[in-house]
Amino acid sequence: MAIILQGLGSGIWAVIFYYYLNLRSVNFQMDFIGNISTASIIATGLVALPAGLLCERIGSKRTILIGIMASLINPAQIWILQPTVLLVASFASGLIGTLSWVASAPFMAENSTPKERTHLFSFSWTLMIVMGVVGSYIGGVMPDLFNATLGLPTGADGSATGYRVSLAISVVLSLSAVFPILFVRESKKLQKQKMVDLLSLRNVKSSRTIIKFMIPTAIIGFGAGFIVPLFNVFFKNRFFATQAEIGIMSSLSNVTLGIGTLVAPALSRRLTKAKSVALCEYLSMPFIMLTTLSPSLTWAATAYIARNALMNMAGPIGTALQMELVTPTERATTNGLMVMADNIPRGITVSISGIMMTGSDFFTPFLFTTVTYFIASSLYFMFFRKAEAKMATDSSSHAS
Repeated sequence: MAIILQGLGSGIWAVIFYYYLNLRSVNFQMDFIGNISTASIIATGLVALPAGLLCERIGSKRTILIGIMASLINPAQIWILQPTVLLVASFASGLIGTLSWVASAPFMAENSTPKERTHLFSFSWTLMIVMGVVGSYIGGVMPDLFNATLGLPTGADGSATGYRVSLAISVVLSLSAVFPILFVRESKKLQKQKMVDLLSLRNVKSSRTIIKFMIPTAIIGFGAGFIVPLFNVFFKNRFFATQAEIGIMSSLSNVTLGIGTLVAPALSRRLTKAKSVALCEYLSMPFIMLTTLSPSLTWAATAYIARNALMNMAGPIGTALQMELVTPTERATTNGLMVMADNIPRGITVSISGIMMTGSDFFTPFLFTTVTYFIASSLYFMFFRKAEAKMATDSSSHAS
């Protein structure tokens, strides 16, 4: 229930918030929108490791509940359209919201067996995606629906009122996720660790493995920052897509990703988790360039949908592998480090890309993303192609 509510809320917010800021009546340009995204992403990167340590200290359930409270900040981004307020609110929302993000993977790992873990991660991810599909579609049509009901202008330069009402509904949905989480019973008792040990990272026993995960993650984040946060305004400015069209594209993209995520566990059994992750990422790369080089919105949307599905379908498998290759006492810290490694580089490049796209350069950001993805995927494959075989060997030797 919590995933359903958060998926709906975040789906609506993601598909219309930046579009809302870019409306003629609101009039923020892509370079400033890039800075807003940077503030949130950098905040996520900075707080990710402390979030992991907090999760180790107070438990994943409490950490998730605190993280959901980030939605209380979002109304300031809807109604107080001052640059400083938008930047500060985005930064604060990123700081608090990261807590639930970091805590979710350790929570699921703690409450599942190795046999069911890959399926659990894939199912939870798929459920979030499905709700994101519904949220994206609803978000795409709600602003015009509200504006039409109120007799206000609709379309690409419709009234901001419909957008504000839609965004407010997304906030209420996200906050409602608190209630089902309150009823969750953790199957494992929290073993409190000393804060001194956590701050000194004494709980980290698998530092080499964690660093190997962080390197490709950071490179992926660096490349993703050029295009991923700005996709909606890219389609608006490059192909003159309407909000309804962008909502449909996001929904179709998530439907395809949901199907791919359900298929991913079978792929991982056939190829191993590490090889599945690398293969999906390699296959996504041609579609990155096709998105910006396409002559029409239809071709660009098709490429966008394919890229999103292929690049992200193996995400739960990669997360499950991370949780399996580190010890239980360092899982939350590890997840925090991964979020930090992904978001700090991403926050840097989204501002650069915002400047490029404001100057109508829609080619260079996509080229940078493709090159960095290739490097990161190659490193990931080299680091972990034999990890599961070694893990199985170690387990059998311990058992004997």
